[in-house]
Amino acid sequence: MLNRYADMARCITRPVVLLSFLAVLSGCSLLSQAPQATDTAAGESPLPEALKEGYQQGLVLLQDEKYQQALLHWQTLTTDYADCPGCWTNLGISQYYLQNYPDSQTSFQTALALDAQFCPALKMKALAERQTGQFIQSEESYLQALKCAPDDINLHYNLGILYDLYLHDLAKALEHYRRAADLMPEKDDTLAMWITDLERRNAEQVAGEGS
Repeated sequence: MLNRYADMARCITRPVVLLSFLAVLSGCSLLSQAPQATDTAAGESPLPEALKEGYQQGLVLLQDEKYQQALLHWQTLTTDYADCPGCWTNLGISQYYLQNYPDSQTSFQTALALDAQFCPALKMKALAERQTGQFIQSEESYLQALKCAPDDINLHYNLGILYDLYLHDLAKALEHYRRAADLMPEKDDTLAMWITDLERRNAEQVAGEGS
């Protein structure tokens, strides 16, 4: 589960544009509604039209899963707008879906060098780290992301998976699965089944440790 797109909220020091999107729970990926740009700080200098248009075009390529085209597109935008964390994050997302995980991590790190609290970059960095077996680093990235987005369903869901399948910490996995379930607007039967199974396994583990 992940948010595919980084927004433009921190392309400049005082953001004037926010791209919002609707995240839909869908296994290990999220589909997104086409985002709309809206002014959020009246009186500030507007972002360049070329950046706004290029950003929207890049989001469409990601949404349509045209990752090779998206890669070339975001490479151009990061060259032209090197101080935009969102551009670097979306470049990293393109690289991630092309399974070029080392380059994707470099792109996410570049975004975070521009803004250390840019949540989309932290979330995606955690996924890339998990893919390359860097489980402790992935945990650290997820925990950092939770500081700026404590009620993000995706973060709790993915952190639960990390603890459950990779770090084998059943208690923490259960904590984050439950939090994800609580935040969902509707019950997810698959997640509910996981929670029930994990409650059983965790109880058996605790009982075994106490015997």
